[in-house]
Amino acid sequence: MRILLVEDDSMIGQAVSVALRDGAHAVDWVRDGLAAEDALRHAEHQAVLLDLGLPGRDGLEVLRRIRQTGNTIPVIILTARDGVHERIQGLDLGADDYLLKPFDVGELLARLRGAVK
Repeated sequence: MRILLVEDDSMIGQAVSVALRDGAHAVDWVRDGLAAEDALRHAEHQAVLLDLGLPGRDGLEVLRRIRQTGNTIPVIILTARDGVHERIQGLDLGADDYLLKPFDVGELLARLRGAVK
């Protein structure tokens, strides 16, 4: 499975990339919202792992644009934004799941399996 990881934190991005590759997934890692949109236009992915606090374009806006185009790709938000309002907003915009940082990589992989059926 090819996953688009959108994460600006290098430590988290590296750890998630390694875990996904260890789980036999291909990973395209970008570090800002504009690059995420470009990657989705130019490559086929089976899921998106999306941070919210991104340079270039906020993750919620990236998600809004993904869904406005009719793209139904599974999106899991990975963020430190733990307020109920933010979680509701992300889910209402079309996220398939919402995982708070710090998270267990095993849980992330399980949620990914659940989102991509």
